Amino acid sequence: MKTITIKVPDFLNAKLDAAAAAMKQSKSGVVRDLLLNALPPAEKSKTRKAAKPSLHDRLKKYQDAGAAGVPDLASNPKHLAGYGR
Repeated sequence: MKTITIKVPDFLNAKLDAAAAAMKQSKSGVVRDLLLNALPPAEKSKTRKAAKPSLHDRLKKYQDAGAAGVPDLASNPKHLAGYGR
């Protein structure tokens, strides 16, 4: 369970103390119950369509090979002969 810290004015703290004593609960328990009642219920996970693969995933098979099928043209100096002239 996570812990949160909040700041409340003195009058609200007094009301919380009184409610906790009346309900024979801790202040945390009272706040937890109030939050559960005040917040909308969590939606159940809806079945979604299967996510389409991203462009990166679809192009992964082309990632390591250029048009010539060489994994990295820049790693072999003969492929760079005449480049930039």
